[in-house]
Amino acid sequence: MKKIYAITACLLLVACASPVTKVEPVPATETIAQLCIKENPKVFMEDFLPEVRQQIEEHGIKTGLLSPDSICNYVLSYDAQWSWDWFWTFSVYLSMAEFSVTKDNHQIGMASYTASLGPSAIGKTKNKIRPLLIELFRK
Repeated sequence: MKKIYAITACLLLVACASPVTKVEPVPATETIAQLCIKENPKVFMEDFLPEVRQQIEEHGIKTGLLSPDSICNYVLSYDAQWSWDWFWTFSVYLSMAEFSVTKDNHQIGMASYTASLGPSAIGKTKNKIRPLLIELFRK
C-alpha cells in the first residue's frame, strides 16, 4: 500500500512540474532593424505566427516573412507543439516552443519552452511565449 501512495505522490509532483525555459539572448551589440521569419508550415495554430510577429515588433523590430528572394541578415526560425490536457482542463496547451535567431546562417540567440501536463501549463499561448521573446530580444 505504501508503494501505491509513493507512486501516486510522484505522479502528482511530475504533473505539477513547472515549465522549463532556456534563453540565450541576442547579444546587445546586435542592432536588428528588420527580422525575416522563416514560416514553419508544421505549426498548425493559425494565430501563433501573427502573435510572434506582434510581440517582436513591440521591441521595435520590423518583421517580414522569409521568401526565396529575401535579402535578410537576421532570420528567426521557430517550432511549436500543443498537447491535450485530459486531466486538468480538457483542452489544448502549448507544450513546446523554440525560437532561433541567426545572422548570416550562424545562431546568435535562442529561446525554448517546454511544459509538462499540470496546472502551470494552463494559459494562453501568447502569455507563454512573451517572457521568451522579451528575454531573447532584450537590450
